[in-house]
Amino acid sequence: MAKKRYQRGSFSESNGVFYTLYYEDVQLPDGSLTSRRVRHVIGRADTMSKRTARMEHDRLMATVNLKRGCVPTPIRGQTFMDAVTVWRKAIAPNLSPATVRQRESYLKTHILPKFKDSAPHAIDIPAIQQFATDLKNTLARKTIINVLGSIFAVLKYAEKCEMRVSKVGFKDLSLGAVSKTQRPFFTREQATAIVNTASEPYKTLFAVAWMTGCRAGEILALTTADLDFRRKVISITKSADDNTRQTRQPKTENSVATLPMPSALEIVLRNYLKHHWKSNPKGYLFPSKTGEYPRWRDNVVKYGLKPILRKLGIPDKNAGLHCFRHGLATELAERSVPVTVLQQQLRHADVRTTLKVYAHAIPQSQRDAMESIGAGSIGTNVPIRTATAA
Repeated sequence: MAKKRYQRGSFSESNGVFYTLYYEDVQLPDGSLTSRRVRHVIGRADTMSKRTARMEHDRLMATVNLKRGCVPTPIRGQTFMDAVTVWRKAIAPNLSPATVRQRESYLKTHILPKFKDSAPHAIDIPAIQQFATDLKNTLARKTIINVLGSIFAVLKYAEKCEMRVSKVGFKDLSLGAVSKTQRPFFTREQATAIVNTASEPYKTLFAVAWMTGCRAGEILALTTADLDFRRKVISITKSADDNTRQTRQPKTENSVATLPMPSALEIVLRNYLKHHWKSNPKGYLFPSKTGEYPRWRDNVVKYGLKPILRKLGIPDKNAGLHCFRHGLATELAERSVPVTVLQQQLRHADVRTTLKVYAHAIPQSQRDAMESIGAGSIGTNVPIRTATAA
């Protein structure tokens, strides 16, 4: 079938009813095709929102165009590849190297093979939804979200450049149920055992990780100038890149902060600086052997953390320095620390990220409540029996 002109249809509301107007192919008795105008009722305004009606309109038009073999024609100089090009030039240099590497990987592996020559306005809800559904065969849900986030970032800047784009967001998509798998984290007891078992400089490094909740790159980028013992604070102003080990800006603007230095951590840091720290040109708190760069995270985990976990009998699968951060977050959540305080300590840009910690942490008050219910309803001396047929 010859490809026909792409039609967007006409969405309208009249007398409290939403309509879609479009053309469809009709086969005549002699076998030839002709087009006829169709007026399709979507629903009533008192039973659905206008946004929902528009989404149904878009879904219907995608089906109609697919049957007609219609393909949107990109405006000259406005393919998705063109949008990626301007994004790379204007936005990518302002992002952290790790973020750029991740998005470039998604672009190369998943996005461009699918949408390279597509018109940005053709990457609509149905197209993105099908793309996300297809990715479920090979990728985890979180990875799919990151891939889609890369597409949305490019389209967002394309719109600012006055390219014609389709309005699509996560709220328009169905990505399936959220996985209940909990990220690995260290409990207070485990973190204490790890710190007490480790030798320097890992002992101090792990203590900083547990008592600040900083990200690995932020810890490795710390310098002695970031420690203020008079005010008992630690300044977080930079992060070490995992690949290059060069220091750069932290993950987000919210990541730049001054964090409290607990008294226990102050003692550990003073002892480390006095007896174990090696001076280096840039003043790194945890320098490499040459002192030219911060320590490399992979080596810290491989040679510093994992042997201790195995020695203590703590599961080491997927365990890394981030387990200290998640562990501290869980500990604070279980102590019913206000969400604003937890957000400030973890420096999440979006409070919804912080709320996820509360979602998987079980507060002690909840434990106490359930313990009291159990104690009052089931006696410890009552045997458990299986039911027998009458």
